[in-house]
Amino acid sequence: MRRSFSYTLLITWFFLFWSCKTHYIQSSVENRNLIVSDSFIPVDSQLVMAYFPYKIILEQDMLRVISVSAEEMVKDRPESNLTNFLADLLLAEGENELTRMGKNFKPDISYFNYGGIRTFLPKGEITVGKIFELMPFENEMVFLKLSGTQVQNFLNGIARGGGDSLGGIHFIISDNKAKNVMVGEKPLIPDSFYWMVTNDYVAAGGDDREVLTQNLEFVSGEIKIRDAIISHLEKMQESGEIIKVKPDGRISYE
Repeated sequence: MRRSFSYTLLITWFFLFWSCKTHYIQSSVENRNLIVSDSFIPVDSQLVMAYFPYKIILEQDMLRVISVSAEEMVKDRPESNLTNFLADLLLAEGENELTRMGKNFKPDISYFNYGGIRTFLPKGEITVGKIFELMPFENEMVFLKLSGTQVQNFLNGIARGGGDSLGGIHFIISDNKAKNVMVGEKPLIPDSFYWMVTNDYVAAGGDDREVLTQNLEFVSGEIKIRDAIISHLEKMQESGEIIKVKPDGRISYE
């Protein structure tokens, strides 16, 4: 079961349970002024009792350790250990998601927008709660088919911003443009086609990425980006793998 579904299930079950309580029918209306104050609002003990067990479950899961990092990871431009780690993670989990969905293609490029990375990851233990701080949004994983020309235009925008979180790709920033672009180990071909895995926010033009709205094909994943991160870290934890990431020159200045 997917983690986002389990969280949603708990909350949905709670509200469904509460909605099944006795309902009252209005028979008359009376207008008068009331003083609004917390001290005059009684706490519904039944509501608290119903909610409390689920609150405990969620709080305990937020403290659950899912990975260990050899060093602190902080985002920076043109690249950094954190931006590279998240982009590579997204590329790998995007491939896993497509396989699970029965698709016959793989993502060539991953893009994890810089503004969506909201905090750092610490050295040592990383908890579920820290991933919620890192990625507090409910963004979904999506896949975009782009022409080589569209990829070039997209990367030129990245170059003007001084870098970002990209996987599967290397290039040099020169005169605010992306030059010597390599996708995997091959040069970018303008009239070829590439698949990008990213989130639904930038796919809709968020963070000034309008070029992505001109995609040639759109495939919606069935997982939240945050859940993909958690799943990836859990697998690393199970295999005893410690996070070790260094900048690798995927984005550099001429």
